[in-house]
Amino acid sequence: MINKFGTLHLQGKSLGKLTYVNRDKVGSKSNIDVAVLNYNDSLNTVKVTPQAGFNFAKKFGTELKLINAVLTGGEARSNQRGGSRVITRIGTLLEMSENGQDDLPEAEFDAVFITGKDKTPFGRIRSADAFDRNDLVLFSVEANYQTDTRGVAVVDRDTNETTIKNYQFNFIQESKSGQTDTDDSFVRILVEPTESERLQVGLKPGMKLVPQGLKFAFVGNDTTDWTVYADTLVPLEEKTSTKTTTNNQVKTDDKEVKKS
Repeated sequence: MINKFGTLHLQGKSLGKLTYVNRDKVGSKSNIDVAVLNYNDSLNTVKVTPQAGFNFAKKFGTELKLINAVLTGGEARSNQRGGSRVITRIGTLLEMSENGQDDLPEAEFDAVFITGKDKTPFGRIRSADAFDRNDLVLFSVEANYQTDTRGVAVVDRDTNETTIKNYQFNFIQESKSGQTDTDDSFVRILVEPTESERLQVGLKPGMKLVPQGLKFAFVGNDTTDWTVYADTLVPLEEKTSTKTTTNNQVKTDDKEVKKS
């Protein structure tokens, strides 16, 4: 399966201010209690499955904090026999006066979870839960074409060519290569056309590329759980070389400071 990642850690404080609305029941059998929250002082709401023993009898507008949260796939009520898969948010909800903070350091939340067709940023997540960014080996690049509501490819009137929506860079995770169970070893990352066309010059199968500016969107269909976007991709050798040069420069600067 492509982009089968399981759960991703979510930084609760990146959602902004959270205020309590009420309890609701979700799931394919409507048997899961969740807290409905307004977030970031907007009319938008988010549903969170809280910790055991959470007190749902809170007044409307009570400010809460969300810690040790994760995003994962769940089932919603649906007319389909198996239900429809949706994103589920699970975590610990505390009142502001209670002690508690994320177990993970803030620096590890290095990617963004986005929602909707307009790719609205929702909160910061931890990409390491999905894959090691330094472990991706490129094996192919494909164009994805823009389609209309009927699924027909859109043709640019000026150029008379099919409009490219984005390019998908297809990777194998090197650490999982050669293993018997490799169902979750494929990673697909989408990059905008202009940047993709610039990147493809000189690329070869087997190159290790490190994605920058990662964004994740939940899909939850038979093919993939997540769609992953990147602003760009950097060759691992170039990234390592830049880091080494920076470290050497810092050491040189330190010596110059000591001499002076």
